[in-house]
Amino acid sequence: MARNKNRSGHPDGALTSMVERGSYGLYFVGQNIYYQLLAIFIIVYFMDVGIPALTVSVVILVVKIWDAINDPIFGGIVDRVKFKKGKFVPWLRISLFAIPVATVLIFAIPEGASVGVKVAWGIVAYVLWDTAYTICDVPIFGLVTTLTDKLQERTTLMAIGRVAAMFAGAAVAVLVPGLRTQIGGWLPMAILLSVIALITMVPICFTAKERIRPPAGEKEISIREMFKFLTHNKYMLIIYGALLISSTTSITNTLGIIVCRYNLGDEALMVTVSAAMIVPSIIAGVLVPFLTKRFDKFKIFVWSTVIATVAGGLVYFVGYENLTLLLIVVAIRAFPIGFTTVLMFMFTPDCAEYGHYVTGVRAIGIAFSVQTFFAKFSAALTASVAALCLSLIGYVEGANATQAAGFNDKLWAVYIIVPTVGSLVSLFALRFYKLRDKTVQVMTMANAGEITREEAEAQIGGKY
Repeated sequence: MARNKNRSGHPDGALTSMVERGSYGLYFVGQNIYYQLLAIFIIVYFMDVGIPALTVSVVILVVKIWDAINDPIFGGIVDRVKFKKGKFVPWLRISLFAIPVATVLIFAIPEGASVGVKVAWGIVAYVLWDTAYTICDVPIFGLVTTLTDKLQERTTLMAIGRVAAMFAGAAVAVLVPGLRTQIGGWLPMAILLSVIALITMVPICFTAKERIRPPAGEKEISIREMFKFLTHNKYMLIIYGALLISSTTSITNTLGIIVCRYNLGDEALMVTVSAAMIVPSIIAGVLVPFLTKRFDKFKIFVWSTVIATVAGGLVYFVGYENLTLLLIVVAIRAFPIGFTTVLMFMFTPDCAEYGHYVTGVRAIGIAFSVQTFFAKFSAALTASVAALCLSLIGYVEGANATQAAGFNDKLWAVYIIVPTVGSLVSLFALRFYKLRDKTVQVMTMANAGEITREEAEAQIGGKY
């Protein structure tokens, strides 16, 4: 019997070009310059302009109330709005204008204003940034489902994106501490990085070809069907519940500049510490596409989390007095973290296919809105948890403030112990995630009409 054609119209599936792959990676460079700038430095910036640490924690949580609303709304809009020139690319073009403007606005808080004005400015600007980021985040991840229907091809694309994001994160972590002092402060630095990020985000908006078309006559998704897709998608709830726990407690990057200021005695050492973390992580990230061809990505993710958790405990006992030894242990821990960083968002397309399979509802936008909500919400919670920890251990705000006796040991404890405990709890939750690569490929084929539902059930055993 002849094989059915898939939604690309080609019997062998749809593959992307080298130009598309390169452009896809470049977009993540720019996007993550914006993202990491806020994820790593937002609480430091807010406190440097004179907003108290506890207030910073509250500000970030207030913004996330809007975040909790706008992500599912936008996911629903993406699933319901039908542009003539593609499902996701038009949204990416809109983001080219929205994100730079919002980013610059955040870093333009007047230093001479009252604390109340600074807080109000920070909330409004952060809400605008959050909305702008949603406009780009759902579409760029969802784009892989319209570029190709091949699971390994999607994995490769997402690995390229994640490695590119890691490069961007490395650049931000390494360059910002020195850059902001050399070019005149936070605002000039934000403007410069915004221009660079914008340039890298342009190519995919004009090179992407959305090959995978929805079935002819596909009806518009109702709100009820969207809700059904989410509530019946148990594996999406499990994986993101586990990731939320581990990411919320992963305060290492957020507190990095503070640790370098006080524990290591020099803020400039953040460049060295960041390099020790970033280089092994990038090497690991590059290896992901090769490893996923031989091993199930979930197993790689779990074992990497286990090793990183054990290594985190080792970092704590090594301490911060011997910088050379510390850097060696940090580099060892960074290698498995590189795997988890690249792999963590690769489960969203799998959960989207699972949701389609069990409910009959194709809601890619909703699936990726959960991911973007998680990314922003966990980053905000991480910053909020970090700010709360600083407040609890008596941190004194201000770029040149003197801390109380014993502060360094308390800072080191929360810096290491909090993320280690979070990883342990997330590992327990991950025990309930049962989707595997082979199963998802079968579900994808059934969703595309390449095999019947009965054939799919026979292959996966009906246990999902």
